[in-house]
Amino acid sequence: METSKDLFKDLDQAEKLFSDGAIKKAQKIVRDVNNQIRKSGKIPNKLRHKFNAALAQSRYYDDVSSFAANPKRNELIDAIKNIVENPSDTPKKQANIIHDLQAKWQLLDLSSRPAGREQWQAFNELTNKAWEPCKEFFDELKEKKIHNAVQRRILITKMNQYVEDNSGKWTDARSLINFINTIFNQWKEFAPVLDKDLKKLRDDYYEAKKPISKEIERQENVVIKAKESLIAKVDLISDEDNDTCIKKFNDLKQQWKLAGSAGRKNDNKLWDKFNKSADRFFNAKKEDVEKDLEALKLLTEEIKNKTKSPSELRSAAALLVNLKQLEMLKMCSRYKNLELPDQFKEIREKCKGIKRKDDPKTQQEKDNEEWNKLDKQLEKYLISGILILLEKRFKNGDWIKVDNIVEGTVITN
Repeated sequence: METSKDLFKDLDQAEKLFSDGAIKKAQKIVRDVNNQIRKSGKIPNKLRHKFNAALAQSRYYDDVSSFAANPKRNELIDAIKNIVENPSDTPKKQANIIHDLQAKWQLLDLSSRPAGREQWQAFNELTNKAWEPCKEFFDELKEKKIHNAVQRRILITKMNQYVEDNSGKWTDARSLINFINTIFNQWKEFAPVLDKDLKKLRDDYYEAKKPISKEIERQENVVIKAKESLIAKVDLISDEDNDTCIKKFNDLKQQWKLAGSAGRKNDNKLWDKFNKSADRFFNAKKEDVEKDLEALKLLTEEIKNKTKSPSELRSAAALLVNLKQLEMLKMCSRYKNLELPDQFKEIREKCKGIKRKDDPKTQQEKDNEEWNKLDKQLEKYLISGILILLEKRFKNGDWIKVDNIVEGTVITN
């Protein structure tokens, strides 16, 4: 029990709170002091006088709050009375209105002195009458909630049975994820349930799901290790021939596809790391291809200007080793509307009509033949070079453009 000295301190604190505007906190202290005084019996007159002053101040604030709150309570009583006399078209809408009025009444009780007995009885009686038309609606809702709880228990039983049947030899993670997702989608359909059932059902659901989630995590960790091992193997590729490096990387990429899923978040991070480790191969290839593309531009100009003989141009074209890739030439057939620039069409037409005054007719025919072959060969080299340049970067619908050489839209079969 607190001493008189402690009670004096409490009343001093209450007085300060009243002056600071913390009325509710001050009133609580005054009530606590009042309880202590009742238990102790006799107290010093000085303490009683101080307590009476604090109690009077507390009652004053009650009267002030009641003066402000009581008219608002009367408005709520009128509103609930209007609902009784003019019920809503739908029980659900009426239930929402009643609930809103009750919430406002409770807020007034929290922010001011509680309502008097007369006001509370009037509001409570009218509220009970207003609820009567909603009874049928809530009975139906209750039946639905009970039904939903039964269906959720069936889903929990289904998960437990699945674990029992498969825990000896689990299926792959993808199938487990599909099973859980299917159960969860059905679970969401059977809502809401009664408040008393909600926590128990939720706990049972997560408990039944736990073994499946653990197995998915275990399998994903195995895949993570496998893919991290593949990334390490890419890091170790260091052949002098860059094409050999790319081939080894592509072989590892096939193993990557067969490794399985490490989970969406993990897969994306690992895939980025895997490709980033191989960027050095393709960057080196890109540099070589860009050099050959520049050389190719010069060859196209020489074809136009006829500054070299066909045999000389053919020898120069043969040096463009980075554009002369058989596998890339085969890929050309996948891109149907990658059109060659007009300059190649013009060259083709000009080549057909080339004649030399100092050469016999048979030589003219041979030269024309050479020009045509060279023209077609350069077309293939150009397309394959573009494909090498953009390998692992192009997508369906991408726009390909090399200034003064070629541009077009990629369309894959």
